[in-house]
Amino acid sequence: MRFLLVNSGSFREQTVLNEIRKYGVCDVTADSGECLYMADCTEYDCLVLTPNIKGKQALELCKELRANDVKIPIAYLSPSPNSEEKVLFLNSGADIYLSSKALAGEFHAEFRVLLRRDLATKTYDTVEFKGFNLNLRSRLLFFGEQGVHLRKKEYELMEYFAFNRGRVITREILLEHIWELGLEIPSNTLVVHIRNLRIKFKMYTSEQIIETKRGRGYILHA
Repeated sequence: MRFLLVNSGSFREQTVLNEIRKYGVCDVTADSGECLYMADCTEYDCLVLTPNIKGKQALELCKELRANDVKIPIAYLSPSPNSEEKVLFLNSGADIYLSSKALAGEFHAEFRVLLRRDLATKTYDTVEFKGFNLNLRSRLLFFGEQGVHLRKKEYELMEYFAFNRGRVITREILLEHIWELGLEIPSNTLVVHIRNLRIKFKMYTSEQIIETKRGRGYILHA
């Protein structure tokens, strides 16, 4: 996963920030203006706000991110969490509200709930890309009228890619969504599955279907 941490204070006093690097790559900025720019230019998996920000206050920054159509999950870490503040942030576009002294595992669990909820709200029957048609009801892939055989994990990968077509998806997100053991599975498992999918695609088209974005992840072209 790739996080953007917006914080100008010390990480040592905030348990989540101090440990969050265990779960992915973290970019850090202290400035609200730079946060807006970075969120617009980079496909982050989650944006983490704290009260220690230069420029706009965290609540206003949260509202502006949503006004700018930034759709990624936003988490706010509060040094003194309370119900009133929680309501303000959740109503302003935040998805996660936690104490800054919470364990990183709690943050990670909240984030995984968001991933499952996002997938559950997708209600397409079919998704089309580059001449292929993925039927989400029958769980079958077609190229024109030809069926394309997919193994269980290959289908699950294609389903997640289809829901996020045109968006760069990190290796960590794919591993955590498709495999129960997530990051604990062998490092080459995802590479092998994507290679096998590419071999199957080449039987039907010369178009590039899944592109590797070096250092960022993979993207399914619409």
